[in-house]
Amino acid sequence: MKKFLSGLFAISVFAANAQTSDSAFSISGKFSNVKTGTVYLTVYGENAAVKDSANIVNGTFSFKGFVQKPSTAFLTLKDRKDDNLRFFVEPLKMTISGKGDKLKELDISGSVLNTDDKKLKTFLKPVNEAEEKYYAAYSEASKNKNQAVLDSLDALEDVMTKRKRAAIKEFVLANPSSLRSAMAISENYGYYAEAEEVEPLYNALASSIKTSVAGEAVKKMLDIYKTIAIGQVVPDITQLDTTGKPLSLSSLRGKYVLVDFWASWCGPCRRENPNIVKAYEKYSGKGLEIFGVSYDNEKGAAKWKKAIVDDNLTWKQVSDLQGWKNATSDQFYIKAIPSNMLLDKEGRIIAKNLFGQKLTDKLSELMN
Repeated sequence: MKKFLSGLFAISVFAANAQTSDSAFSISGKFSNVKTGTVYLTVYGENAAVKDSANIVNGTFSFKGFVQKPSTAFLTLKDRKDDNLRFFVEPLKMTISGKGDKLKELDISGSVLNTDDKKLKTFLKPVNEAEEKYYAAYSEASKNKNQAVLDSLDALEDVMTKRKRAAIKEFVLANPSSLRSAMAISENYGYYAEAEEVEPLYNALASSIKTSVAGEAVKKMLDIYKTIAIGQVVPDITQLDTTGKPLSLSSLRGKYVLVDFWASWCGPCRRENPNIVKAYEKYSGKGLEIFGVSYDNEKGAAKWKKAIVDDNLTWKQVSDLQGWKNATSDQFYIKAIPSNMLLDKEGRIIAKNLFGQKLTDKLSELMN
């Protein structure tokens, strides 16, 4: 199941801007093969991207700005859509140098975080190359509407995720004093993961990293995962249905309930909806209820309601119409959709993120 990640989360969960003396950064750049032109710097904050540009004079350029915490940034040149340098800006002095012919190959000095990031990229290179081929194949199959290939790729994605997380685990255990290790945990275990996977990695981090912003983010994620572990009674959800009336998840006790997190604008969610419809048609008469939680916003309210009709979603639907800021995003650490939880009649979590045939198989096990 090709997932839709939160845009903020996909870029960086640690970015923020503040104009204070201890948050100032400076970048000195030197290209040996690019002597003139314009270079662009985009720094991603929590709510917006800050863009800047600098003239290249005799191969040199510079940037100054403010970032209170490590922030994801991209360095680009005009008319080079497929070439960029992705790195982290920190409140310190940094140097970027190299030929300039391929921005991805530039060197960064003055930042331990970027040195460790380069180490991680090298470490993950085989996994990332396989991932790129996977997404290319998925796009092609989706364009051709080849469902058989899409189904096989969905199964392969689980294997790829496990392979990548195994590599991340190895990196973290080998680099417990690196801030990049804590960031990598959040980036790679921030969706479709369990506390039992994250806790050993968090425990392995050095004390100085645990008390950093990145380390505290991992701890927050871990604490939430513990509250929604398999066997736990699910925290309640109360939001407004399509008529504007409040509806609580707890009101459905006594039935098996699939809590489905989705949005009308989420392509993977809409592609998964027919599978859920089939499951509901087969098992609603045997005690299954579905509680849909939409990540649409106020501007998308009409599209949300239209998607419910268009996709024949005849079960209960709620939303607070806050988009990715839906209250359940923090409550359940939902950073990727579609996402779901299957509950027993007492509201205990039986399973999570059951898509396609896996959902049907689990319901058949429980209700036939």
